[in-house]
Amino acid sequence: MAAPRLVPSDSMLQKYVERGLTHQQIADLITKETGVPIARSTVSAALSRAGLTDRVRYDEVIPWKPIKAIHNRHYALAMLRLEARRQGGLTLTEEQAKRLESWKAKLEEENALVVYLPDTEDGFYYVKRKPSEKDSLIRYL
Repeated sequence: MAAPRLVPSDSMLQKYVERGLTHQQIADLITKETGVPIARSTVSAALSRAGLTDRVRYDEVIPWKPIKAIHNRHYALAMLRLEARRQGGLTLTEEQAKRLESWKAKLEEENALVVYLPDTEDGFYYVKRKPSEKDSLIRYL
């Protein structure tokens, strides 16, 4: 016997998206309704399968491929993803927008940008900007 479906139908997911709920808010709502914990990634996968997501390409802001799993949670990478979402016309939460602007202001203040060195422990580093990199957030090595 197949396990019961915990993720709502595609039409219900579409209603949640139309209401402006985030993937995490949808997961929380499903968890509350079913009593079974549902991860945000489960909701994201269901929305993607249903064709209800806006695919954001991070290539312009995050050109390094691949990013190693051990570096995937670095703060600089999180901020670059937010910048890619902003550039892609997607809405950020108020908190995300504040964090992104604060991070970018700090880079500007320190005349720094981000580099990725995959074969190092930390992966992402802040380095001094060259004059030719005046408006850049990254240096692609």
